[in-house]
Amino acid sequence: MSIYGAMYSGVSGLNANSQALGAIADNITNINTIGYKSTEVRFQTLVTAQASMNNYSPGGVQQRPFAAVDVQGLFQSSTNATDLGISGEGFFVVNESSGTSGTATTGFKFTRAGAYNADKSGYLKNTAGYYLQGYKTNSSGQTVDSNNESFNPDPTVFTNLETIRLNNIGGTADATEKLTFGANLPAEDAVAATSNTTIQVYDSLGVAHNLQLIWTKTANNAWDLSIDPPSQAASAVLTASSGGVYASVGRLDFSSNTSDGDTIEVTLQGSVMTFEFDSGGTASGVGSGGTVTIGASASATASNLVTALNTADPLTSTARFATNSSSSSRIDITQYFTTASDASATDIVVQASGTSNIKQSGAGSFTIRDLDLEPSATNGIVFDGSGIPTSFNVDDIALDVNNGAADLNIDFDFGSVGQANGITQFAAAYNPSFIDTDGAAFGQFSGVTISEAGLVTALFENGDIRPIFKIPVATFPNPNGLGSNTGNVYNQTDFSGLFFLRTAGTGGAGTVQNSVLESSTVDVAKEFTNMITTQRAYSASAKIISTADEMLDELVRIKR
Repeated sequence: MSIYGAMYSGVSGLNANSQALGAIADNITNINTIGYKSTEVRFQTLVTAQASMNNYSPGGVQQRPFAAVDVQGLFQSSTNATDLGISGEGFFVVNESSGTSGTATTGFKFTRAGAYNADKSGYLKNTAGYYLQGYKTNSSGQTVDSNNESFNPDPTVFTNLETIRLNNIGGTADATEKLTFGANLPAEDAVAATSNTTIQVYDSLGVAHNLQLIWTKTANNAWDLSIDPPSQAASAVLTASSGGVYASVGRLDFSSNTSDGDTIEVTLQGSVMTFEFDSGGTASGVGSGGTVTIGASASATASNLVTALNTADPLTSTARFATNSSSSSRIDITQYFTTASDASATDIVVQASGTSNIKQSGAGSFTIRDLDLEPSATNGIVFDGSGIPTSFNVDDIALDVNNGAADLNIDFDFGSVGQANGITQFAAAYNPSFIDTDGAAFGQFSGVTISEAGLVTALFENGDIRPIFKIPVATFPNPNGLGSNTGNVYNQTDFSGLFFLRTAGTGGAGTVQNSVLESSTVDVAKEFTNMITTQRAYSASAKIISTADEMLDELVRIKR
């Protein structure tokens, strides 16, 4: 009987519209939920099979919720660097647990909600309690596995994804690798005149060293460059542009005077010379060594040692060892030579026993390395008649530091041949116009920045930067088919298709935006309008039921 059918149709209308009202309620209450996608209830007819073409059997209506997951909300700015949004398609990968390892395969979800903050352990977690996942990277930004070996991630599995953590970054130091220098060398200086500049450089431990560049005029329009090594460098080697050694120098420093019985052993090209310091001895040294008189001061003792070393040196008739002109307690090992028997390069090994007065002694010995005994005779820089450089013959410098840091290798940039953009020679005073070096002292971790490609870069107080993680963006063939979960996260379903982890900005994946949050897609005006229409539709469905009831009542009275 169609009256009963009308009543059932009205009941389906009540149910459908109550469902619609529930969706509207959720939308309105989640208007401020970051990354929330509004749900719309769509209606479709229910048709009862018709037994006759002359009779109508009502079926009613049914509802189907639809969440436009692929619709992007508006971005709102934030002051938090770890607040993230995706501009375009895709989802962040999150996990229920912070303890996910690179081999975990469970607990992963997908979300557009990017309000991430570090918890007490430093893990990035959003307001729903889900932890942001990413790949670890090396300092070059390449993804690495648990063994810190670079690899290309498989986009169809979660392997090597880890929770991003920010409290175990530590600090960093950056060794100087490049020196850019510009100055005017005085054209009117006499031959042998010098000009010098002290420049601060940093080793791999963040220790600052004072490196002195010394320019010496050798002829008209020609200058040589020499280096006064820092106090913690045993040697300095200048490389010629041709690839050979331009110049080299080592050093020994006396921090104080020595004591009776102290010894020093010097190995030079296989020849071992051992010297004993003696307050009553004489300055001599022949063959394998000799006695060094302890003078009234460290400088006097250093001078006596120079005499002994040069006397005992079988490879040269000219001083190889010399007391430094600016620091008399320092001994310079230089490239002075006269014999052809000198090898092109050698190591000078120094072993100090029973004394702490030789600064470089450290644990007892050190090596003054790669001192070329036949350096280039080519001038360091040559100018034309207009003060413009025509050739640069010094390429870089290697410093053998002895404080435990890695050796320093610094590339020199003195300008371009034929241009006045670096070193020049004009009739003016010596004037360094610019000095630019990289490198930095130790600096603590201070924060992060995140690129559009999802690369998380650590920032340090010394200005250094270091990539640490890469955030992938997950895409789906049908994102609107994802299953919704509590916490504004989604899971993969048969309707969504399989996930694909992409680099942000590639393969259809959106770009990562930092210091922004994606607003919900709720339109308040539309939701209130829908609320009114849903309420009216509900009332109308209820009216169908009451009207059908009255009709049945009238039918019953007729039968009476």
